[in-house]
Amino acid sequence: MKDFQTRAQTKSNILYSWFFLCILLIILGLFVKSAYASFIKKNTANIQQQKYQERFEDLSQKKENLEEKIQNLKSERGKEEEFRKRFNVVKEGETMIRIINEKQ
Repeated sequence: MKDFQTRAQTKSNILYSWFFLCILLIILGLFVKSAYASFIKKNTANIQQQKYQERFEDLSQKKENLEEKIQNLKSERGKEEEFRKRFNVVKEGETMIRIINEKQ
């Protein structure tokens, strides 16, 4: 019986020793450090996801605008409008009037 009591006391002394508590604190510190690193990575990923989502929406809008322009250029009227806008030309029989601001 005495042998059992000394073993129990030895085990409890080891569990409450400074050495054992320091080891537990080191292990706890490693767990906290890894949890914090995971938290930071998650926040960074969320920020990047928002940026890419905004970029995707901008590009989707740009794609829709380009598709509208392509559809417009497939028609004769659309080709004519674009040609007139880019090169300042008129058809035969039409006259072009240019208004110039004197303030400039």
